[in-house]
Parts: sequence; structure tokens; C-alpha cells
Amino acid sequence: MKNIVSNLQEHLSQGKQLNLEFLNNLYNKMKLQGNDVVDYQHLKAESVSPQCPNCKSIHIKKNGHQQGQQVYKCKNCGKNFRETTGTFVYYLHKKELMLDYIRLMLEGKTLRQCSKELRISLPTSFEWRHRILSALRSFENNVNFFGIMEIDELKLK
Repeated sequence: MKNIVSNLQEHLSQGKQLNLEFLNNLYNKMKLQGNDVVDYQHLKAESVSPQCPNCKSIHIKKNGHQQGQQVYKCKNCGKNFRETTGTFVYYLHKKELMLDYIRLMLEGKTLRQCSKELRISLPTSFEWRHRILSALRSFENNVNFFGIMEIDELKLK
């Protein structure tokens, strides 16, 4: 999983067609290895020290496991949390379908097409799309562009 995600930034700075090819390859590799979106969150949590989503304290301790996920307890505020708390996969019941949903989204499928293909309800499809878009919106501040960029003005009257 670490090898798959390591060059993500480099590939996303390339053209749209190369991005689509890279994302398709990434999807296929993750599926072959049996990974899902929670594996990415686990990898991310391992790379940084966890902090409390409530009070932002780094004084935490491990507090068991729940449904295969590490649970932490904040020493300051006493709140329990998981590594997925505050992420787009938190409280997601069908995590194994999320990669397929993202692939369908990248293909430009509609909400109805996604829900029909994955056999999920239309409201679930709507919620998942908004979860993903909100997560992408949070990345906007961290996006770096490489290479030459041309900008033109357009005025509407």
C-alpha cells in the first residue's frame, strides 16, 4: 500500500489522460491487494502521530479495538475516537464498495447509474458523492501545480 501511494502527487501533476490511466492502475492494484479506503486512512494515521479531533491534543492513549480498528482515548478531554473519525469513511457501512464508487465517479457516471451498478440506494449514492467531494475540497489548499500554466481573463456581462 505504501508503494502505491508514494508517487501519487507526481502522477496527479500530469495531463488528464495520464491521470485517468494512473488512477485506473491504482484502482486495479488496490483491488488485487485486497485494499480499501480504510487501508489508506490506516496508512495515513501510521505516518503521523494521532491527535484528538475534539481538542487537538496529542496526549492520547490506545484504548482497545472496535470492529478491527484502533480506538484512542484523549487524556485531556476523555473522548474516544478512531483513526477514521472526521474522515469521509467514518461510519461507512459498505467500505469495500467505496473504491468502486470512486472509479464510477471518475468515469462520469450519474448518481442513479452508480447506485444501480453497486446495488446501493440512491440516497446512499448521493451521500457518498458528497462525502468524496467534501474530502476533495479539503485538499484544495494543499494542491500544488507544476509546469507551465496559462491563464486568460474572461469577462461576462
